[in-house]
Amino acid sequence: MTPEAMLSHHARSFAPAARLLSRKDHAQVARLYALCRTVDDLADTIGGPEVHARLSAMAADLRAGRGSDPLAAEALVLFAGRPAGLAAYVRLVETVAEDTGATCIPNDAALESYCTGVAGTVGVMVCALFDVAPRWHARAADLGKAMQLTNICRDVFDDAAAGRRYLPYTLCPHTPGDIAAETPEARNNVRIAVAELLTRADVLYAVGRTGLPALPLRLRLAVSAATAMYAGIGSELRARACDPAQGRVYVPTRRKLLLVSQGLLTDLLPRFGTDSGQSHAPS
Repeated sequence: MTPEAMLSHHARSFAPAARLLSRKDHAQVARLYALCRTVDDLADTIGGPEVHARLSAMAADLRAGRGSDPLAAEALVLFAGRPAGLAAYVRLVETVAEDTGATCIPNDAALESYCTGVAGTVGVMVCALFDVAPRWHARAADLGKAMQLTNICRDVFDDAAAGRRYLPYTLCPHTPGDIAAETPEARNNVRIAVAELLTRADVLYAVGRTGLPALPLRLRLAVSAATAMYAGIGSELRARACDPAQGRVYVPTRRKLLLVSQGLLTDLLPRFGTDSGQSHAPS
């Protein structure tokens, strides 16, 4: 499957937003998505010691500037001359390497580290590809972490069925088995934890959006649209009393269009004519 096909098939929230990019930029983002998605799929669909060993070796190779693994070779090409992007990809690989088994997040610090490793890094990689100044990378990382928290809340029961719990034990002190069985106490604690994580995500979305003026216009449009759609998943969960046991959340197409329109009005129109071409030059 080509990177563009992989992006279109798997990234249901981001792929429509990515169409706002130029053909060249879309191809770059698709290559990045394919790199990250392939690593994630190795952990999710295969997992185990062999995948852990492969990803750990790949991270070590990349730190040494080697690309013996095909994924490492592609990363070296994609991030040539962009060390911040390559370092972020290495951290993603290292984080996913530790997520090849039965993951159970113990506390908020571990959740923060995980979200930064698998999603905050993606924001940094996008910034690197588009030569966005380093002072904005933390805000891009915040958007990535917000999206990851949203994904965690949406996928609680799918993850539990796979023997994983990304809700911190300090918020949801139950095994994946108890969560998957939907015991009354576990289901109630899931709702409490989901409500808390969605609130944290809202803060990260708000902070991350303040970095949008740093992006080139078409990328700004794409990221604003994707952010609005991801935040919409959280709104749909809240409409279900923060209970993901009611079924996987999907945002209807008409609702997505409304959310994107509102997001563009909020994120872009007040800034037109004030930031264009200024903030994304390398510092």
